Amino acid sequence: VFEGPNIVITTPENGSTFETSLVRISGVASHIAFITLNDRQIFVDEKGNLNEELLLQKGHNIISIKATDRFNRRVEKRLELIYQ
Repeated sequence: VFEGPNIVITTPENGSTFETSLVRISGVASHIAFITLNDRQIFVDEKGNLNEELLLQKGHNIISIKATDRFNRRVEKRLELIYQ
């Protein structure tokens, strides 16, 4: 069985509220050929771990992480974060 791309976000939790603008997005991606964070290419380590820092805008932020595998199958995870 061939699995498509998979993304698991470990931190932060969806719906989290922050008092600082800088947030670290961490997780694991598997079966991927290409991955983006808000349409900007990012990279994972050899085990598929992703670790990216992102500046939040004041208020409500929607973060999109998209991955594609070598068969062009796609997956998207979205995080909604609040910066007060």
